[in-house]
Amino acid sequence: MYQLFFGLKEKPFRITPDPRFLYLSEKHAEALDHLTYGISQGEGFMVISGDVGTGKTTIIRSLTERLDASRIKTAIVLNPLLEIEDLLKTILEDFGLSPKGNSKKELIDQLNAFLLSLTRGGIKAVVIIDESQNLTSDLLEELRSLSNLETDQEKLLQIVLVGQLELWNKLNSPALRQLKQRISVNYCLEPLSLKETKEYISHRLSIAGSRGNLVFSTRALRLIHKVSRGIPRLINLLCDRTLLVLYLDQKTQVLPGHVRKAIESLRGGQRPTSVFREIFFRRLAFGGVGGLVIFLGTLSLLWLSPRNNTTLEATIISGEAPKTQSSVAPVRYSVHISSFRKEKLVEQAIEKIAREGLEAFGMAVQLPDTGTWYRILVGQYETREEAQNLANRLRENGLFPYSVVTSIPQRTPINKPEIKGSTP
Repeated sequence: MYQLFFGLKEKPFRITPDPRFLYLSEKHAEALDHLTYGISQGEGFMVISGDVGTGKTTIIRSLTERLDASRIKTAIVLNPLLEIEDLLKTILEDFGLSPKGNSKKELIDQLNAFLLSLTRGGIKAVVIIDESQNLTSDLLEELRSLSNLETDQEKLLQIVLVGQLELWNKLNSPALRQLKQRISVNYCLEPLSLKETKEYISHRLSIAGSRGNLVFSTRALRLIHKVSRGIPRLINLLCDRTLLVLYLDQKTQVLPGHVRKAIESLRGGQRPTSVFREIFFRRLAFGGVGGLVIFLGTLSLLWLSPRNNTTLEATIISGEAPKTQSSVAPVRYSVHISSFRKEKLVEQAIEKIAREGLEAFGMAVQLPDTGTWYRILVGQYETREEAQNLANRLRENGLFPYSVVTSIPQRTPINKPEIKGSTP
């Protein structure tokens, strides 16, 4: 939305990791160097830990790009919530093999034979397990046993555990004492310093095509660092919103006031704990048409809760429902743009959107595991194609990149229909 105004080729502060935007702070570079050295020396276990959003995924991607693929084979496990047999199958498949058995012994034998063949060719094997804090103690102990696969000269398999800080709570347990003793590289990623935050922002702007006409004042940078606590993911969220505020103000220099407006526009959004370890903001602020636009942009940063195949029940909770007429054809589809935990926030949002002539309404969705979520939906259509066209436009303009089509009941008065869905 703001790229053309600032002369940027693309958005500089996207949430998704992109190797082109890689910025290695001193601590990140040290962690990467430690991992690279540990793998080159054939170390057994290595651990990289850090809080949510501190760049663990960046380290993994950088490591795999740095390693010589002709001399080091890597397997990456992204979902460690598995039984040992499933974990072994995942490792084999990521090494490019088809599992030839179902029992643990059969799978370990196949893995061992493969690793021996690599060793004979002078090739090392590394398994990287992301989100390792989700591994059970039993599964961690099984991984320790895999490190026993070795020849007289060297270990056949190296294992890198990457996870949140809770990982060390498990590794410090008496039951995993032997595993902890085998950890040769242990590095904890830290948030960026103020200096590194400045460099991080400047680096991303440069990669996105900035020619120096977009400037963050020193005080604005200090405020961004203070609020984000130097966590790269939060820096991205806040900087993206700040640029939107700056665009609405038709300015090219970011001042503390722009950052404060961005913070206000983000307040009230409830985000999953996989992104924020705490409730980052406490209330929602609106202000005129500009405030509405900022608010609409804010919704694009609110992740939908994890997908779930469980049947859900939802009720329309707010919004101006169309008048019921017997001749009105059923409407089956709408566009889901965001979800909130608090019903009051949805009602405020819908009221504001309605005053600008947009059709929006809310639905309460009951999830078995996480309780009630409140959806905001836009538009009501008879065909999925019509709704998909709207969703595409909302995503393309950058305001609602997570817009998805969802089925809804026919046009009926508030608090009457029930629907089934897969997300809150």
